[in-house]
Amino acid sequence: MTTSKFSTAEKFLMLAHHPEKGRFITSHLYIQHGIAGALLLDMTLDDRIEMAEKKLLLKAGKETAESVTGEITSLLSGSAKPRKAEYWIRKLAGRYNKYKWQILKGLEGKRVVRIENRKFLWVIPYRKSYLIESYTRSNIISQLKNDILFHKALEGENLALAGLIQACRMHRILTHDREELKEIRRRLKQIIKESPVADLVGQTIRQVQAAIMVSVTAGIVASTAGSRH
Repeated sequence: MTTSKFSTAEKFLMLAHHPEKGRFITSHLYIQHGIAGALLLDMTLDDRIEMAEKKLLLKAGKETAESVTGEITSLLSGSAKPRKAEYWIRKLAGRYNKYKWQILKGLEGKRVVRIENRKFLWVIPYRKSYLIESYTRSNIISQLKNDILFHKALEGENLALAGLIQACRMHRILTHDREELKEIRRRLKQIIKESPVADLVGQTIRQVQAAIMVSVTAGIVASTAGSRH
């Protein structure tokens, strides 16, 4: 299955998912805010939202019946005033578990993921997801890694995904080689910094990246403060 059939949010979850076990290999905070960022970036790529003075605006006539995107569209349209990406990252991150399973359900329909319904102590229901097809994830990693290391131009979905990897510190998903890792980090930082200001995707990526980092830092501080009491 070609990777073009997947959204940025789907690709993000595949990369963050353990290739064999029923869990994710990226921290909870990054998954939480990365999903929020990926959904906003998908809406940007679909020309559903735009940015003005660092605030996200819903474009007129861009209604959708899709469950996740439709809900976010309603949130944006129902806001009393335009708000910055940081606000929406926090807002959507609070609903990440719902969105995560909706995205995983879509991947199950594409025969990439298997979702198992289980019960803890035979009473409390819970779910686990497993990747059942490794080629797609490996192909995404290989393509993105090569594009970054060999200085190929990143645009659209690839640029969005690269921005999420940088924001969520997921560099080790691309490689464990020390020299490659160092170069990937350097290149990603450069790519995001040099993305044209006039390019809406580039603007959104930088705002989403900054919002993720602020929100994750705030979450770590709050968690640390709570553990001291």
